[in-house]
Amino acid sequence: MNARHSLACTIAALSLVALHARADSDKDRERDRDKDRSTTVDCAAGDTIARALRHGDERKSLTILVSGTCSEHVVINRSDIKLAPAAAGGTISGPDPAIDVIRVTGSRVTLDGITVTGGRNGVTADGAAGLIVQNALVQNTGRNGITYAHGASGIVDGATVTGNARDGVAIDAAQGTVINSQVNQNARFGVGVFNGGAARIGVDNFNNAGGNVISANASNGIQIVFGSTALIAMNQVIGNGTSTDPAAFKFGINLVNATADIVGGNTISGNTGSGINLARSSALLGDPNFAFTTVNTITANGSPASTGGISAFQGSTLSIRDAVISNNVGFGVILTLRSSAQIGSSTIQNNTASVPGTGDGIRLQFGSAVIGLAPNGTVSGNAGFGLSCIDGESSVVNTAPLGIGINALGGINCTGF
Repeated sequence: MNARHSLACTIAALSLVALHARADSDKDRERDRDKDRSTTVDCAAGDTIARALRHGDERKSLTILVSGTCSEHVVINRSDIKLAPAAAGGTISGPDPAIDVIRVTGSRVTLDGITVTGGRNGVTADGAAGLIVQNALVQNTGRNGITYAHGASGIVDGATVTGNARDGVAIDAAQGTVINSQVNQNARFGVGVFNGGAARIGVDNFNNAGGNVISANASNGIQIVFGSTALIAMNQVIGNGTSTDPAAFKFGINLVNATADIVGGNTISGNTGSGINLARSSALLGDPNFAFTTVNTITANGSPASTGGISAFQGSTLSIRDAVISNNVGFGVILTLRSSAQIGSSTIQNNTASVPGTGDGIRLQFGSAVIGLAPNGTVSGNAGFGLSCIDGESSVVNTAPLGIGINALGGINCTGF
């Protein structure tokens, strides 16, 4: 009995020691993660970021300071890494157009103030959690400037993303926040949200405003498609649709099989196509559940080939409040193919005709419908009717809150339900 008792005590003591050792190891690891290590890569001297990433204890955070221009492709597969310039102008240039310049698979990686150019995508988060791209310049890449994909997440904050051969920022089956950034002159979309992606564009993860300027992109300023969703607030979406390709879409904001909360504070202006376009989608304009303005301004958008301040097709639904929809080509709001809208407290005025018979403040066609909601708005000064239905299947109800005033062709050219 004494021998068995002694053996049991020995085993218990050893187990306790092992437990304490493991606890101490865990504490050491957390303590080490709190100690930021730093190293400088001198590109002119032949140093590389890839080599720097292989050094040190991967349990510990590491800051890599880039001096000069490194011509390389970087894979960051460890966590708690920060890349920043050692001095102004720190750059990573990808020499191979078939390979991403920076590919991130580790968690909690930050790219701060760095310039990225060349390669395929400039920065790709491939399933990486918490990639932050801040104060960076991502330009002239062979495809997208910044991509979040395969369940990745992160924030683009204070970046300039310009001149890329496809999209500025792409959020593909991933989650991303784009704030305080300039996204312009990209060869397709400014910001694209694809394949069930979720985006915050101009509003941060704490619901604070952080508007972007999304301008002069060749196709749509913001593209939300294929089951994706977005919060959009406090942005300037201006002058998009610069492509000379007549088949290219050129909308300010485009939704296809998607949803968007276009909260407020957005100026959507001067886009070659409609300011906001929906197909088989839904959107809320003017959401009072945020601590900033609910007013969206949709003005001077459209062309004879792509008309309307807001256009909705194929069963789309809209709730429009506190919007200013003015001086757009063709129509203020056009709903077609069994689309519907609730409109309240909005100003729809001075929209112009693209061809004779257009220029209505609100036009309904092919079984579409509008419901007016209080508070009252104003529909006036438009080149066509204030409210027009071009077929017997389209109808309106509760027109008084729409505030139909004096328009060039008359007030209401519709029947009720």
